[in-house]
Amino acid sequence: MKKRVIITTIVAFVLFAASVAAGLNAIFTVTHVRAEFTTYSEAGREEAAELREKLDAFVGKSSAFLDLGDVKETVESYPCFRLVSIKKQYPTTVRLEVAERRETFALPYGDGGYAIIDEEGRYLYDSAENANRADGENILLEGFALSPVNGKMEGEYFSELLAVSDVFRGALTEIRANVLSVGLVRPVSNKRSDFFRIRMREGVIIDIANPSVSADGKAALALDVYQKLGDEARTFGFITVMDNAATGELLSDYSRNSGLI
Repeated sequence: MKKRVIITTIVAFVLFAASVAAGLNAIFTVTHVRAEFTTYSEAGREEAAELREKLDAFVGKSSAFLDLGDVKETVESYPCFRLVSIKKQYPTTVRLEVAERRETFALPYGDGGYAIIDEEGRYLYDSAENANRADGENILLEGFALSPVNGKMEGEYFSELLAVSDVFRGALTEIRANVLSVGLVRPVSNKRSDFFRIRMREGVIIDIANPSVSADGKAALALDVYQKLGDEARTFGFITVMDNAATGELLSDYSRNSGLI
């Protein structure tokens, strides 16, 4: 008799647990994946539509046990997008913000193609031509030896290039509208002689000497000179920015005829 009571109790408990689990599953089930996309190109809009369909595959899964890392991996399978934010909104919704990465640089490689890089220095994809997905061209990088590491480009002077780019973008808003190319020039085996040569769309050239020292400060000083030039003066000449080796003072100059070389 006792044995039957125990068995009946166990069965009742199992049935109760199953009914509770079924009830919780009904309550804590993803019924909406609400993704907000920010895009800048037609290709981005097409990829956003594809990605939205893949995210809908999480509908029907348990919101309690859903691993947001799986959702993140789905977004990261599209290298031209970045996940801005993600959260579970219990009991039935997952919310996320996704933004298209802004293509900014094009790095030539041996067989005539380009590695396309975003404003944060992340490698996006290879392209047969230097064409930005939104419009126009990306800023051409010359003389840099870079390679992707965990999705981000690395190499000598690349962090300094990004620092200069951040300053330019902050002042000019759309850096590609003003900057055509950035070259790393190394005339002799002396680090102080290295410099960035930045070709502006109007024609003037900006030389930033010894960029390993105060690259952002030199970029800001160069832009100050650039923005004070008249429209005609911006069509030719050289803006040179350097640091005084003895005092660390940043110095600038505008010449109609010659830059650092």
